[in-house]
Amino acid sequence: MASAKPRHLRPTVTRLHKRTAAFARGFFTYLEGEGVRSAVLHGGENGFEEELSDVDFAVSDIDFLRLPALIQAYCAGRGWRLCQILRHETTASFFVCSAIDDPACAVALDACSDYQRNGTLFMEAEELLAGRERLGWGGYRLATATELRYRFAKAAAKGKDTIACAAEFARYPEECRAQCEMWLRDEWGHALTSWDPAGVNAALTAFHSQCNARPSIFSKAGIKRIFARILEPTGLVVIAGTDQYGMTATRLEEVFGHLYFRRCIRAPRWRILLFKDLVCTSMIILPEIGKMGTHLIPARCLHRVDPIQESSVQEQALAAFLHDRLTLS
Repeated sequence: MASAKPRHLRPTVTRLHKRTAAFARGFFTYLEGEGVRSAVLHGGENGFEEELSDVDFAVSDIDFLRLPALIQAYCAGRGWRLCQILRHETTASFFVCSAIDDPACAVALDACSDYQRNGTLFMEAEELLAGRERLGWGGYRLATATELRYRFAKAAAKGKDTIACAAEFARYPEECRAQCEMWLRDEWGHALTSWDPAGVNAALTAFHSQCNARPSIFSKAGIKRIFARILEPTGLVVIAGTDQYGMTATRLEEVFGHLYFRRCIRAPRWRILLFKDLVCTSMIILPEIGKMGTHLIPARCLHRVDPIQESSVQEQALAAFLHDRLTLS
């Protein structure tokens, strides 16, 4: 029967933060050494020492295609492993990496070349990387004026809170805001009359109306992505066992639910309708599964927890399963 690791043996939150921060800093140093220009899209000034879950960054179109192999190699050299690759745009992927000895110590490297959302192209990769600025710890960030344009586009695409956005944008230098106004006018046909909440709201609303609400499933890239998800789902069915099912499910959700999967679902048994959730990157936790279910679920999407193992070993085994299916696909 699995038992939880004693509290005094668990890594402290501070230790986890330092470990993930060192991993992220080392990654960007590694990219530069491999000839890859990169730029953190927002934040990173303090070397990721704050609580870290994901890091948004940009690379060139060509280097974006190299990232899976580069991240695999970097993780292997650091005692980490790449566990998930989630393609959420044609030019963006979410790479979930975690320490081999502790899957809860995880970072998602959220990479893009061109910045787009739901098929609307906002900024090309070379525009994002132009004039990138060196950070104190050795990596690079977007140029300040570029960052403001990126943040404005992201706020419009996601429909973010206007008051919070206006307060954020007000912290940028006046020169950067003037460049953003010119970009909005020349590239998108919007006049930003003022940077107060009312002016920002009007511009964001107009900008948002030009953004696609959802990607076109009938585009060539959209169809290709859908088929890839169906043929190789990024979700996982976990058989947790009937003994202490609730405790096991809770623990696995705490470790894997935040970054590795989009949703966690508990179900008493397998139903064919759950296949949609499997395709949509859900972790589906069942107490048991019958023969029919094992035949219907792809082997790469079915993992059985060993009840004899310690909880930490169970978690490591699940992370290893995710890593192995990536390398074998």
